[in-house]
Amino acid sequence: FEEVARAAYDEGRGGLAAELLEHEPRAGKQVPLLLNIGEETIALDKAIESGDTDLVFYVLLNLKKKTQLSSFFRTINSRPVATAIVESSAMDQDKELLKDLYYQDDRRLDGSNLLLSEALDASDLGPSTDKLKMAAKLLRDSKEYAPQVTALEEAQKLLRFQEAYEKDLDDRFVGLSVNQTMSKLIRAGHAKRAQKVQSEFKVSEKTYWWTRLRALVSKRDWRELEDLSKVRKSPIGWEPFFNEIIGAGNTKVAALFIPKCTALTSAERIEMWVKCGMIAKAGEEALKAKNRDALEELRAQASGQARLEIDRMISQLQKGR
Repeated sequence: FEEVARAAYDEGRGGLAAELLEHEPRAGKQVPLLLNIGEETIALDKAIESGDTDLVFYVLLNLKKKTQLSSFFRTINSRPVATAIVESSAMDQDKELLKDLYYQDDRRLDGSNLLLSEALDASDLGPSTDKLKMAAKLLRDSKEYAPQVTALEEAQKLLRFQEAYEKDLDDRFVGLSVNQTMSKLIRAGHAKRAQKVQSEFKVSEKTYWWTRLRALVSKRDWRELEDLSKVRKSPIGWEPFFNEIIGAGNTKVAALFIPKCTALTSAERIEMWVKCGMIAKAGEEALKAKNRDALEELRAQASGQARLEIDRMISQLQKGR
């Protein structure tokens, strides 16, 4: 039917050609001729029916060249397969077309996410900030997207802070998260600036203390950690301090936090003392708990002066009976 339809079209009988092409079973032959005779919409439907995405893409390219953009979007809007192919292709090759598609379909969140992606990819601060402003503006009129707008505005504010830190401290901050920014400031010895970030971005005390602890351990700032062992309360407790510090290999500073772990059992504190290599201290913990079995186990591990101390504790416990 394709050859007959082509002949009919050549004779100026476009309507007959279109009717004949309805009977052509081969989409690869049918669709190009439909395009030639100006039946782009029918060609698109036939390409979609064929399941051949390359053929659909071919029709879409022709359709975009021949029609206005608004008409092109109206045509694909009722055809999900065509819309998906345009969206996928534009994501890789034509971001401006994708923005127009999202705008035409009133897909504000998708449009905002695209601008956010471009902001994150931008190498300069100015364009990045502009993209974030545009992303927030797209969503600002809808209460449904209030959380996203807040997040985008926070991102703009963070960029302003980071730009100031880069100028003042001659170091790279742009691209870091809020927590990473605080951590870097703490490691660089700018605790007050880190606290300013905590306040401005409403970071919880627990999150800030975790960030501070890990930053100080990463920096191996043992003096600051020793000072923290003198603080009365910690919003994250004191066991994390022990675990993080001993993980970094400093048993002396880690041991400072064991007496503060009052929420733990005596058996757990005994184990912590042992991890620090302080058998005699572990023995004192066992003695307080009147745990003879624990003292006997510690005696088996002890040597030298520590063993003598454990023997004394066992004797003391026996006398107390």
